Amino acid sequence: MFKQHLNESGKTYSEHFIFAFTAGWLLIYAGITSIIHSLIPSLFPFTSQKIVQRLLNKVKKDSL
Repeated sequence: MFKQHLNESGKTYSEHFIFAFTAGWLLIYAGITSIIHSLIPSLFPFTSQKIVQRLLNKVKKDSL
């Protein structure tokens, strides 16, 4: 089961770790900036959207 996901993603363990760890931290950052933005709309405009879009583009690019 462990290897199945790595095979499906086409990544080694270290490649998968780096991507997932980085994505996790970026998503936490996106969440925090989104909460701050909800309170003070002039701060972090479109930051969360840009982070999520970049991650989606990377996933799409890696799956080609």
